[in-house]
Amino acid sequence: METGFSKRQYTVGVSPSIINLGSVEPGSSQVVNFYIITPSEEALLVKLEPVRGNLDFFVRGSYRDLIFNFSEEDVTPWVKIIKNPVELKPSNETLETLGGFIAGSREVSFILEIPENVDRGYHLVAVKPVPQTPPGEVGEVATRVVAITSINILFNIDGHALRNGVILDTESGDYIGKNLEIKTYFQNTGTTTVSARAMQKIYDQDGELIDEISSSKQYFAPSEIKPMKTYLPTSGLVLGEYNVYTLVDYTTGSIDKNSTIELYEYVPPPTEEKIIDIWLIILIIMLILLVIAYRRMK
Repeated sequence: METGFSKRQYTVGVSPSIINLGSVEPGSSQVVNFYIITPSEEALLVKLEPVRGNLDFFVRGSYRDLIFNFSEEDVTPWVKIIKNPVELKPSNETLETLGGFIAGSREVSFILEIPENVDRGYHLVAVKPVPQTPPGEVGEVATRVVAITSINILFNIDGHALRNGVILDTESGDYIGKNLEIKTYFQNTGTTTVSARAMQKIYDQDGELIDEISSSKQYFAPSEIKPMKTYLPTSGLVLGEYNVYTLVDYTTGSIDKNSTIELYEYVPPPTEEKIIDIWLIILIIMLILLVIAYRRMK
């Protein structure tokens, strides 16, 4: 007998796991069909969620070389799912496959609407089937262990696809708390969208390594310039100049640059009380000026 606190496991997969659409035209629409499958013997509601393609896809032998012509442009807004969520019901017979037993399967479809203005090169999007509460189940407080397999859809836009970038500058920014913001301006000089991350080593004037810091991953469209921000803890550091070695990695290549930043005096932001005092002083000065002006008019 199952209690309200028992574990229940729902496993939902896809077949096939990869669909290669080959070369497609900008501005075209592609209908994609696949099956969602489960070994569960009860009906499930399954929500289909588009997910940005993962670079790990290209570790597979047959796809490894495609990464050099891969655009990391976000394809998820182009996925138009016809019916969502879908109900996955068990069939009357259980099928045995190389991966185990299948109790239920259903064909689902979505439309891939490719815009006219699209990066050249290979694109990737995944669709993840996420099990929901089984139909008719209300009020159960069970812990659900969910295993999910996504489908990857690969396609190519013919044309010159180049991944490249350059570091334009590295400079000191604002203080965030007591951490000094460092801005590294990166430009995507290629023709495809890339993700990039900045990693930095900070040295003092004697060449001693002070710290190692890194930025979060950011996406850059072709020709786009924007800063990647890192944060240097300043506790114990003296004011003055520091040398920065910056390496920007964009997966299929990297670029480095030596720069100098300045650690300037940290000025705490004014407190709310100080702001009120400043406005009070301004108000008093304005009243005095009004009184003087009024007396002169008499």
